[in-house]
Amino acid sequence: MTQRLLVTSALPYANGSIHLGHLVEYIQTDVYVRFRRQCGDDVTYVCAADSHGTPIEVNAAKAGMTPKAFVEKYRIEQHEDFKRFGVDFSTYYTTDSPENAKWAYRVYDALKAKGLIYKKSVEQLYCEHDRRFLPDRFVKGACPKCGTPDQYGDVCENCGTTYDPRELKGPYCAICGNPPVVRTSDHAYVNLRKPEVFGVIQDWVNAEGHLVPSVREQVKGWLADLQDWCITRDEPYFGFPVKDPEFPGKYLYVWVDAPIGYLSSAEHYFADEAPPAKRCDPARFEKDYLAVGAPARMEHFIGKDILRFHAVFWPAMLWATGLRRPDRMPVHGHLTVNGEKMSKSRGTFITGKTYLDSGLDPELLRYFYASNLQPGIYDIDLSLEEFRNRVNADLQKRIANLAARVHSPVAKLGGTLGGGAASGTPAFDRKAVAEALATARTAFRELEYRTALRAVNELADVANKAVQDNKPWETPDAPATQALLHDLGKALHAVAVMLAPVMPRFAAGLAEALGGVDLAWPEGFSPFDGKPARFAAKPPAILPLDAKQVAKLIVTPAADAKDAPKVSKAQSPAETATKASAKVAPPPVPGVIQYDDFAKVELKVAVVRTVERVEKADKLLKLSVDAGEPEARTIVAGIAQAYPDPQALVGRRIVIAANLAPRALRGITSQGMLLAAGEPPNLTVVTVGDSIAPGTRVK
Repeated sequence: MTQRLLVTSALPYANGSIHLGHLVEYIQTDVYVRFRRQCGDDVTYVCAADSHGTPIEVNAAKAGMTPKAFVEKYRIEQHEDFKRFGVDFSTYYTTDSPENAKWAYRVYDALKAKGLIYKKSVEQLYCEHDRRFLPDRFVKGACPKCGTPDQYGDVCENCGTTYDPRELKGPYCAICGNPPVVRTSDHAYVNLRKPEVFGVIQDWVNAEGHLVPSVREQVKGWLADLQDWCITRDEPYFGFPVKDPEFPGKYLYVWVDAPIGYLSSAEHYFADEAPPAKRCDPARFEKDYLAVGAPARMEHFIGKDILRFHAVFWPAMLWATGLRRPDRMPVHGHLTVNGEKMSKSRGTFITGKTYLDSGLDPELLRYFYASNLQPGIYDIDLSLEEFRNRVNADLQKRIANLAARVHSPVAKLGGTLGGGAASGTPAFDRKAVAEALATARTAFRELEYRTALRAVNELADVANKAVQDNKPWETPDAPATQALLHDLGKALHAVAVMLAPVMPRFAAGLAEALGGVDLAWPEGFSPFDGKPARFAAKPPAILPLDAKQVAKLIVTPAADAKDAPKVSKAQSPAETATKASAKVAPPPVPGVIQYDDFAKVELKVAVVRTVERVEKADKLLKLSVDAGEPEARTIVAGIAQAYPDPQALVGRRIVIAANLAPRALRGITSQGMLLAAGEPPNLTVVTVGDSIAPGTRVK
C-alpha cells in the first residue's frame, strides 16, 4: 500500500554558500525521497532558507544590503547549487514569509495559553559601542577552563567546555572588538519542566521508531537535566517582533521560527506551487498533514548539532499547538575531509561551487556519501583517496564496465534478445537479482544506504563473473550465450532501478540505453517480465578518476599564502642556542626501525575475488584480488592449513602489502603479500569493514 509523506531537511542558514558538509544531509534525504517515489508513494519534500537572526542582520549591513535582499541572494544561490547536486525539493522557500509569521505567532500564543511562557530577568553582555546585547556567537574571549583565546561565548572548540558568555576571560565584541559590559534584560522563557509538557517530550523520545536507540539515549541524558528555553532576543534583530505587550522590543529567537518553517513552507507549496491535482487551501493541508491522526507521515532529517532543538523543543511546540509530532527523525553526523575537520586554511572547507567547478560529476559525490550512510550519528570522512578508489572500483570497473561488456555482443546481435535461460543452457543466477532487489529495497527504507549499494555491487560481481566465465564474445550465436545475455540485460535493469535513488541521471541513461525500461520499484518488482532484453544505445560511461582530478577540490585561499608572514632564513638567537645545546641523538636500538622505514611499505585494502589451491603445495593458496587497480593481482599465500574451505575468503576485504617486488612461488608470480595474525597453522587473515573501498591506503 502506498503512503503519503511530508519529508523535510534542516533549513540552511541564508548567510553563505552551501558546502560539502551541508550536502550530506540533503543528499541523504533526497535519496530517501526518490526511493519512496519509485515505490509509488506520494512524497512532498520541503525546505527553506533559514532567514532570521543576528548574523544575517549584521552581515547584511556589512555587505551594504537590506537583510531581505541579503537573504534572497543566498536563497537563490543555495537552491541552484542544490539542484545541480540532484537535490529535488518540492519547494525551497524562506522563513521570512507571511506564512511563517502566521504560524510563529500561533505557536507562541499556544505556548502562552498552556501556561508555559514566563518572564525572567537575565544578565547579558552588552556592547556599548554597537548598542546591542551580544548573543553567544557575537562575543569572544579566552576559554575559562583551558585558556584558549578567541573562543565563542558558548563552547570552547579546543577543550569542548560549555559555559555562560560572562565566564569568558577578556571578553570582547565580535563585531567591533570592544570589551562588553553586563546589563540586565527581561526575556520570555518556556517552562519545559512543567509535568504535562515534560511528559509529552519524554513520551515522544521513548516511543519506538522516532529515534534510533543511540540517539534516544543521548536525548534522554538531556532530559535528565532539562533547562527552560529562552525564546526571545533583544533588538536590533532580524526576525518577527513579539506581539505580546509583556515583552516590548523583543523578537522571537530564530530557533523558534526555523522549525516552524517546515509547516509554513509546506503550506505555501500546497497553496501556490503544487500541481493542480495536489493543490489545496491551508485548512485542508493542516487536516491531511499536520493534525493529530492525519493520514500522512512526517519525517525530519537533521544533523547532530541541532538535535536538542528538534528532539526536545520541537515536540513541545507541536503539542502545545495541537499538532502531530514527527513519525521519524533521522540524525546524521558531521563531515570530515581527509580525516580532519573542514578548514579554510587547509583548503578542505569545500563549497558546493568548488566541487562543481572542479569538473567532477555531482553524482559521484552522491554515490560516495550514500555508500557511507547508515542510521545513527556516524561522521563521514571524505578521504579523497578513498573517494577516487570507490568511484573507480564500484562504478567504473564494476557497473559501467558490466554495462559496456553486455552491450557490445548484444549490439552485434541486433540489439534485442528474447527468451532468457532455457533448458540445458548455462542459466544466469536469477535468484541473485531477486535477492539484491529485496535487500536494497529494505535497506533504502531503513536508511541503510551502504547496505543497499553493497547489494548492487554484489549483483554486479555475479554478472561480471558470468561474463568472464562464459566469454559471450566468442560464441555470440549460441543459444546458451544469447540466453545468458538476455538475463544479463535484465540484471542491468535491476541495477538501474537500485541506483536510481542515488544516481538518478546515470540510472536514467542506463534505462534509456536498455530501451527505455521503467525505473519504478513496486513491491515484488522483477525485471524478468517475459519481454525481450534490448539495447537501444550505448550505456552511459563512467571514466576512471585520477588523483589530479580529485586534488582540484583542495583549494587553499590565495590570500592565506599572500598574507602569510615571511620566515627569514637567518636563525634567531633562540634557535642558535637550542641547536648548540641539543644532545646528539643516541644510536638506534637494535631491531627498532625508523618511521621512514615503515613508510616505505604501502598497505592497501583489496577484495578477494577468487581463491584456489596450488597444486602439490599443501600450505599455499592462490588468490586473485581487486586492489582498486585496472587489473586484478595474484597473491600466493601460505594460509591453506588455516582455511580448509578456501572459498570462505571470497568477498573478504583484506589488507595487502602492495609494493613488494614480485616473487615466483611454485611457478606462480605473487604480486604482494597479505596480512594475517597468528602462527601457522592457526592463522587469521586481517580483514576490514565492507564500507572501505578496494585500493584504500591503510595508514
